[in-house]
Amino acid sequence: MPRILHIIPTLDRAGAEKQLLVLARGLARAEFDVHVAALTRGGPLLAEFRAAGVPVTVIGKRLQADPVAFARLVRHIRRLRPDVVHTWLFAAGSYGRAAARAAGVKQLVAGEYCVDRWKSTLQWAIDRRLARYTTHFVTNSAGVRDDCAEHGLPEEKFAVIPNGVEPARPSNLPRGALLRELNCPREARLIGVVGRLWPEKRVKDLIWAADLLRVLHNNLRLLVIGDGRERAILERFEHELAALARCARHGVAAVPGSA
Repeated sequence: MPRILHIIPTLDRAGAEKQLLVLARGLARAEFDVHVAALTRGGPLLAEFRAAGVPVTVIGKRLQADPVAFARLVRHIRRLRPDVVHTWLFAAGSYGRAAARAAGVKQLVAGEYCVDRWKSTLQWAIDRRLARYTTHFVTNSAGVRDDCAEHGLPEEKFAVIPNGVEPARPSNLPRGALLRELNCPREARLIGVVGRLWPEKRVKDLIWAADLLRVLHNNLRLLVIGDGRERAILERFEHELAALARCARHGVAAVPGSA
């Protein structure tokens, strides 16, 4: 049975972590021996991995450059002897690929799942060096692949695999009851977005676009489901747009944020 080790920074409720959970469940059902190593700490998803029968090891990296954690990860990989190591995101990708190579693993897969505007020149240099030993790169969009290629990663090694979505669970809540709970009209058309409320998700742009669309479709309603550091900013922005709409209906000019 092929053994796969996935290495990821944490098991928080975020996009890459949830995608790993979906993949690990599917691989385990397909008779792969799947293991997960959380580089720094566990998180809310730890129990769900274990409930799916996927063993999880927390490495316990504490410092940005942590030689003790690196040695611990190398020992773990040597003990596990995986056929493939698949890393997720930059921290796990840098530590994980270097440790896997030191442990003698030949098949290294690196996951790149977002456009990382925050990466420094040094971090891109690390990525380019590790790319020499990386068998394949996996990404969820052509945009991420192109951005990585612009920074010197080998485009020919990339495979674009869109994010997976598990089938929706049956709901016992009728549509009418949901609309009443959300205080929406019976004829409302719902658009939903689920994710972290962080700047790179551009939820503010979506709120603005939905407000523009309501000029044509007054029954449109946008549901934002999630949490994050931008929540208060987004709530304030939505209130300003609502105030602007009320002013427009009464013939008063206003600019959001001018109060």
